[in-house]
Amino acid sequence: MGAPFDADTDFDSAILERAKEAAARWKVRKSARNKRTKAVDQNKIFEADTRSRLALRVNRLINDVRLASRDRRMPDNPALRTLVERSTPVVAEDLNPEIVQEVVNGARDFLSIEFLERGLYAARRVGRILIRSGGSVRARGTGFLIAPSLALTNQHVLRTPEMAASCSIEMDYVQNRFGPVVQPQTFDLDPDSFFINNKDFDFAIVAVATRSEQGASLAEYGWLPLIDAQGKIAVTPDDYLNIIQHPRGREKEVVIRENRLLDLATSEADEKELGPFLHYEADTEKGSSGSPVLNDQWEMVALHHSGVPKENESGQWLTVTGEVWKEGVNDVSEIAWIGNEGVRVSSLLAEFRKLQLDPRRRELLAPVLASQSPPADTDRIRESSNVPVRSAGRPAADIRREKIARPSQIRKRSDTLSATIDLPLRLTLSLGSTDARIDIATSPYTTRSGAAELLQEAIEPEEYADRDGYDRRFLGVSVPLPTIKERTRFGKLLRVPRPARRNDRFELRYHRFSILMNETRRLAYVSACNVNFDPPASVSRDEGSQSWRRDPRIDGEQQVGGPYYEGNEYDKGHLTRRDDAAWGRDDDDALNANWDTFHYTNAAPQHALYNRSTDFTGADLDLWGDLENFISKQGAIQRTKLSIFNGPIFTDDDKPLKNILVPRSYFKIVIWRDGRADPGAIGFVLEQDDLIADLPEEAIEAGRFHMKQKRIRSIERQLDISFGAVGDWDRTPRGGAEEALDDGGIEIKSFADIVGAGT
Repeated sequence: MGAPFDADTDFDSAILERAKEAAARWKVRKSARNKRTKAVDQNKIFEADTRSRLALRVNRLINDVRLASRDRRMPDNPALRTLVERSTPVVAEDLNPEIVQEVVNGARDFLSIEFLERGLYAARRVGRILIRSGGSVRARGTGFLIAPSLALTNQHVLRTPEMAASCSIEMDYVQNRFGPVVQPQTFDLDPDSFFINNKDFDFAIVAVATRSEQGASLAEYGWLPLIDAQGKIAVTPDDYLNIIQHPRGREKEVVIRENRLLDLATSEADEKELGPFLHYEADTEKGSSGSPVLNDQWEMVALHHSGVPKENESGQWLTVTGEVWKEGVNDVSEIAWIGNEGVRVSSLLAEFRKLQLDPRRRELLAPVLASQSPPADTDRIRESSNVPVRSAGRPAADIRREKIARPSQIRKRSDTLSATIDLPLRLTLSLGSTDARIDIATSPYTTRSGAAELLQEAIEPEEYADRDGYDRRFLGVSVPLPTIKERTRFGKLLRVPRPARRNDRFELRYHRFSILMNETRRLAYVSACNVNFDPPASVSRDEGSQSWRRDPRIDGEQQVGGPYYEGNEYDKGHLTRRDDAAWGRDDDDALNANWDTFHYTNAAPQHALYNRSTDFTGADLDLWGDLENFISKQGAIQRTKLSIFNGPIFTDDDKPLKNILVPRSYFKIVIWRDGRADPGAIGFVLEQDDLIADLPEEAIEAGRFHMKQKRIRSIERQLDISFGAVGDWDRTPRGGAEEALDDGGIEIKSFADIVGAGT
């Protein structure tokens, strides 16, 4: 039971401590917060929040409307309908205040009764924390389920394991004047099985008994998944927050809709002042500590942990009646609150991932780190997709384009297609009617969206037999595919178990490019492509399919799929980019090549800004995308051909992400030939270490990329692969004056810094 203590005094002291900290941050942020509020009131959207964050919010709302529209009407709002039907996401440079307003308002007005149903699902996972003290049971705060057997609340609610052992969480403590009577269910907390808390981030995670004192199963309630993906909320006039709580121990209540986000960190300077917290409007009281703060899609945005006390001009706290509040005289419940502070979900998950836990406790926490949703929610889970809803009025040409974006050799079958998927329960799904079977092994981190992408991969290995892959003679001279070194440090080449061609033991051939995979890292060693800047046909980045998929020639577990890119700021970074491969003898051929670049074998986790150009991001960083665009522009001017090798540079201290390692840098080798002259080559390295050091985080403006030109042999020494003769064609100067190079290379701050390439 733990040592006796005064639960009320202890809790009041904790509330005051947190309120003082929140008040200090509120004061520091006064100018920035007022500036945001003024911008919102004047509808100056881009002064209230960043373009990149607003684009992510807009896309998340569009996708929610898109999914809601699948089985019913499309939005009446023409602007929103157009965005829902388009095949590509909105990017920062597309945005204007009208688009943001149309999407936010349109999504809000498009809410169906499902809004209330989703809210009820979320509310069921919330309970009040009770503490046994001095022979009585009292309410201490609010908590909610975040995994099959774990609950989350504040550290100041559960300060020690001994305190937690004296506590329980009561579910279904609600007013119930309509419908069947609901019996509250009391579940003991079990800190011996799991307990961890953190004062700086004000969280406590504790295990919960599987059965209530009344005999109910905890599994009936499900849990609120913690998703740290961006786009859940933004500082706009009509984007609202909701809080489910047990204020002062009362029956469950909800603060709904008319509560706006006021302030959050969107820059490195903001981060220093505000840290992991955000500020918002809402009505809360003592007992609301530990409540989930949710958006209109009922996704958790923050963990509520404190109100911000209202002050007079002298900085004294005020009571709800306008008098000066005095510590030791007035009760905590008499404080007037002017705002609220919560801990951001992304910051919580970042701290959770740092926890040093034994295998048993890490297994209990795994569903939280993977943002898993409970089985009861599977029919409501929103799968990330860029595929538009096709309306009856869609132009026939658009539909033709989408159809031919699939490989030309796909056959319609009358066979049954069965897939066995671990979610983690095992399901067998069937389509059609035959005995064909695919057994798909997935990682423990597979989400529903991951399962969905597996199901759509009903393509068999032989369908890839028409891919010629990387052409060694593309430049009129032999440019061999890189080879593996005799002794490797980071893993051997992956042997292809189901090759489309008999002799392709290691090479995965696609239209215009080939890939060699690293068996240990489950990422490509190299992606080698041919680029033609004067082809018979090409397609733009907006044409064709943009749906990522696994390659059926190798096992699904050997590919880093969609779930690894969910709930963080890692992009599916193309190695061979689609613009380089999306050409061919006609439109169909070019579209199929574009489609091929969207295989997970051709992707690697890269920071969200890493592989995008400055034109896309507006961030003005030294970006890989800028380099690629520069190379493309030079090639287009000269109407030339290039062969390009792209790949990660593996190291022993790469960044952990779930159960894989994220490369901290990537290489690019560009090979060309002018007429009948000897080939030339040049090498680059881009490091993303600064930007991924603190991932996952929501603030993407922090950090910096470092792009360098390096000698190809120098790059080769860092790799398990060899470029062969390509290293002898290096046009980077070997030494002398300002162009002298060592293994450190030349930092490229502008493209004028590139040497030896005739640029």
